[in-house]
Amino acid sequence: MSSEANFSLAASQPAEADPNARVGSLWTSGRFYVAVLLFLNMFINFTDRINLSVGAPAIASDFGWHPGKMGLLFSSYQWTYILFLLLWGWMADRLGTRLINGISVTIWSVAGILTGAATTFGGMLTTRLALGAGEAASFPTSSKVVRQWFPNSERGLATSIFNAGTFAGPAIAAPLVAWLVVKVGWRLSFMVTGGLGFIWVFLWLKFFRIPSHCSWLSGEERDYIAAHTDSRVEATNPPKGTMFRLAARKTMWGLFFTQGCCAYTMLLFLFWLPSYLVQSRHMSIVKAGWFTSVPYILAVPLGLLVGKLSDNSLKAADIKRGKRRTLLVVFILLSGVVLSTNMVANQFALLCLISLSLASISSALSLNIALTSDLVWNPEMVGTAIGILILGGNIFGSLVPIITGYIVKWTGSFDLAFYLAGLLLFLAALISLTMTRTPLNFEDTPT
Repeated sequence: MSSEANFSLAASQPAEADPNARVGSLWTSGRFYVAVLLFLNMFINFTDRINLSVGAPAIASDFGWHPGKMGLLFSSYQWTYILFLLLWGWMADRLGTRLINGISVTIWSVAGILTGAATTFGGMLTTRLALGAGEAASFPTSSKVVRQWFPNSERGLATSIFNAGTFAGPAIAAPLVAWLVVKVGWRLSFMVTGGLGFIWVFLWLKFFRIPSHCSWLSGEERDYIAAHTDSRVEATNPPKGTMFRLAARKTMWGLFFTQGCCAYTMLLFLFWLPSYLVQSRHMSIVKAGWFTSVPYILAVPLGLLVGKLSDNSLKAADIKRGKRRTLLVVFILLSGVVLSTNMVANQFALLCLISLSLASISSALSLNIALTSDLVWNPEMVGTAIGILILGGNIFGSLVPIITGYIVKWTGSFDLAFYLAGLLLFLAALISLTMTRTPLNFEDTPT
């Protein structure tokens, strides 16, 4: 039996089962397989990102690069990510997510492999720039797919599933890459992780279509999706001036800055946690890899639970008014325990603090993406809106490697880096509470 036949069989319901019950649950429907594809996209995306973070001590040692120079390498990824983010969102709205994901993942996979072949700072810088350009498509395209495939009542959970990949990737990759770096060297680790993207592109192009054109999807589920989502077409024509209309709204800026402040902390851990553990806590590379993986492992189930909770606890009218905001602010404040990172000497206590902060920031980022989708009432504008949102995260994120690198270079400590992250989180909570209360429906004057 072919893989496509297996996929179709898994997606269809038994004759004796209640079709509405089966297709109405994400976990037993064909939508689940789409969610898995989105999860794997993010999983590979963040696996490739953390590769440099885990290998940084070995790379810096081989080339004799100081923390400031490594910070420039970390940051360079964000430069092209920012430049291409809105472009990918705009292209996804017009050309469709199937094509854009196929192109973008191919670009970043080639870049990841070539990183392992770099012999100069300029060569590695070039591959990092290409990696950032390719990986910039993932959030806008995934959010658009969620809008096409999943009803309002599942949007929080579906977003949490694909966002879980951003934490599951580092959770598994951190110890694996650490082992590869020690056993076979950092160069081969880039080539191994870079090759994963090509497998994903094959699966994506083979199985993904919009629901109305998806051959393996049951007729009952196709009708269910059509009745509950914006799944009519893959490529659309957003209203003229979409980007400028969104940028004129206070709500969009509130979502933008909330994402930026939260992403700063997430990327501080992603880029610098292994180096912090090796340099400040005197762990081996392998031990630091395992230590890094634990907070990311814990972030996955918490993020899924919070996404499901936000769906189940809100009525449709509450979702459109942005009531996910309350839960979002709770998790932003919980993640503020990052302020205490330098105040504990015990490694187990440190692990608990980092795990709580990272798991909470995972939930907050998922909720802010879902909140954006809730507040943008026109489905043709979602890709662009998410592009603007993630742009905020990456403008702030581009500062993390450089600021942290030079803080460590000048002070010899990570203390100020963690204090700055905590301050930004409290600012994010305040912004979310005060600036994201008006839906982006464009039926009134900008506020």
